[in-house]
Amino acid sequence: MRSTYWSLLLLGGISVLFTALTCWGSETEGGSPGFPGDNDIVLDSLVGIWFGQIAAAVLAVLAITSEYSARMIRTTFAANPRRRTVLGAKAAVVVGVVLAVGLATSVACFLVGQWILRGNGFNYEGGYPVVTLADGEAFRAVVGSAVYLGSLALFSLGVGAIARHTAGAITVVLAAVLAPVIAIGFLPENLAEPLEKFSLMGAGLAVQQTVERPDSIPIGPAGGLLVVTAYGAAALLVALWTIGRRDA
Repeated sequence: MRSTYWSLLLLGGISVLFTALTCWGSETEGGSPGFPGDNDIVLDSLVGIWFGQIAAAVLAVLAITSEYSARMIRTTFAANPRRRTVLGAKAAVVVGVVLAVGLATSVACFLVGQWILRGNGFNYEGGYPVVTLADGEAFRAVVGSAVYLGSLALFSLGVGAIARHTAGAITVVLAAVLAPVIAIGFLPENLAEPLEKFSLMGAGLAVQQTVERPDSIPIGPAGGLLVVTAYGAAALLVALWTIGRRDA
């Protein structure tokens, strides 16, 4: 489908664009050699993923709901009546494609972001050493961002298979991704902290953090990826259960 290519292009293009815009607008906080400010330059160079993730979610939803809307799903199930096998194959393909494109996008964001930040004062004179993909935390943040996108795609595909309606599924996915982030700003700290830790986007993007700050997401990289993987697995399990119990 043409939307597949557009979604993948938007995933990469929007992510790199917003990374570039954010890094151009970033300012150092008066650091000096050996005494940097508290900017997380790895996180800043991956911030475009926060926007590109929407394209990954839409791609995964369309991978299943487009067949239902066009009634082609009946042809698919006629060719292969093992519905759970069909859904499992779709999940493997969608997650694999999003992982690959997501990794390329994360690397591009990181390289572009670091280049802009170094020219914007985040360098040795400002107290910030050169960060490359050879650094363990930077490598973890870049690869972890791709894993997050793959897990989000799995969750979105599962929701699409359950809803079987494009607009409804996209609405549910966007609400699951964005609503907790918005709600955190209006909730007291004792409620905002656990919501941020266990929300889809909050937990998943904690993998990008390499500097401990007061506004850091209060969950570790491994724990955050475990949470978002659980979201994806739960959605897929429900979809596998429902797809064999309903008419196409």
